[in-house]
Amino acid sequence: MQENFWPFLVFVTVMCGTPGPGNLSLMALGQTVGFKKSVPFLSGVITGGIFMDILIVIGLGELFLASPKTAEVLKISGMIYILYLAWKIMRLHARKPEKAQSFKFVEGLILHPLNPKHYAMTISAFSQFADPAAPRFMEIFIFVATFTAGASIFHSLWCLTGESFIKLLRTPTMRYTVNISMVILMVGATVYALYK
Repeated sequence: MQENFWPFLVFVTVMCGTPGPGNLSLMALGQTVGFKKSVPFLSGVITGGIFMDILIVIGLGELFLASPKTAEVLKISGMIYILYLAWKIMRLHARKPEKAQSFKFVEGLILHPLNPKHYAMTISAFSQFADPAAPRFMEIFIFVATFTAGASIFHSLWCLTGESFIKLLRTPTMRYTVNISMVILMVGATVYALYK
């Protein structure tokens, strides 16, 4: 991994920084309830990512994706969960940020385990950038730590960007319009990633 670290870092930056279910849901949540109230969900998303990265790089991800039935169940479960998050985001629209209830840690925790894109991305990255000759524990540590840092930074930035909209979006109608946009993008990005 040390020889390939800089290309790997670019890969992590692109994967963690671009729109996806996690980033878009955090942006919508940030603009609805603010960054502080989004921290439990944000922490859950990051923790779920760490958990999945470890399981995937030790070999369990390939087992899931090797079975077409399991992969399809994962796709359907993931899509149902994204639709659930979209519905919850839509329900937040009319409340003022200080009165709106945020998502829970557990709701963030299960986002990545139900995201087949996360499996494919992690398997692809580890197989492409890991050094088979290097100590496996060190490769896994560098891999998971780098993805965790990338996810922490970019998920937080997307949430903070959403929070910056609070001052601009003073009316429930304006907040609702942005939430609708985030929901459409989130569901659209998920459908595209799962069924392209």
